[in-house]
Amino acid sequence: MSIASIPHINDGLPIDWTPQLIALDIDDTLTVHLGNMKPRVIEAIGAVQAKGIDVVLATGRSFDTTSPVADEAGIDGYVVCSNGAILGDVAQKKIVEAVTFDATPVIEQLTALIPDAVFAVEDMHGIFYTTHMFSTGPLGLKIQEVPLEQLTKEPVVRLVMRSNRHTEEAFGQAAAQLGYHQVVYGVADVAWMDVGPHDVSKASMLHEVCARKEIPAERVVAIGDNWNDVQMLNWAGLGVAMGHAVPEIQAKANLITLAEPGDGVAAVLEAIAAS
Repeated sequence: MSIASIPHINDGLPIDWTPQLIALDIDDTLTVHLGNMKPRVIEAIGAVQAKGIDVVLATGRSFDTTSPVADEAGIDGYVVCSNGAILGDVAQKKIVEAVTFDATPVIEQLTALIPDAVFAVEDMHGIFYTTHMFSTGPLGLKIQEVPLEQLTKEPVVRLVMRSNRHTEEAFGQAAAQLGYHQVVYGVADVAWMDVGPHDVSKASMLHEVCARKEIPAERVVAIGDNWNDVQMLNWAGLGVAMGHAVPEIQAKANLITLAEPGDGVAAVLEAIAAS
């Protein structure tokens, strides 16, 4: 589908059904990266919840850094964290399901492909262990430097690789050889790659949430802006891309909303609440 043919929220909702669940990415969707939520979006979340619609955060963040956002938004149920590897319950303040994998073969393969890279892993409790200290930002609250061999002592929910010397193209070539369903990479201050368990994504854990709540995917609205959101945009009955998302991501959506984080989400939720 060409972007020009994808409906925009300014023209209204392109659906004739009422959602039963709304899944929201956090960073650069619900909030500006590392920023606070706007009152408008908090009010909009409350308005759809008042109609009996479940709202679930679906994020790359760990459970510990997702819970405060859920609290601020007035969300007290399930949250999907670590790009789908973790299902947490905010009300019970605990992780209820974790999908882990052995990072050993992946690290061995990536070490050969990207020499001198920095590796970090996230355990099921949201603690990061790394071969060289760096700021995890919103991903996790705790990080500890350890020798490389200690990274693979226990199964993990996420492997992160960083490099100051390699380009996005080199990381893309490495990602293509991994055979892992969930691989996100790019270049910001450094080149980075985020590797998760095979066949695990935000969509796969949202599917588990819907199974627990007996909600069909066709009655789910998902809103996101980045490559780790593509699977859930495709899976949901209505996939909504943020207006600032790159064209390749917008092309995966059924609806494009406003570009401003928070406002783009609020515009969709307000339309749902008013329908």
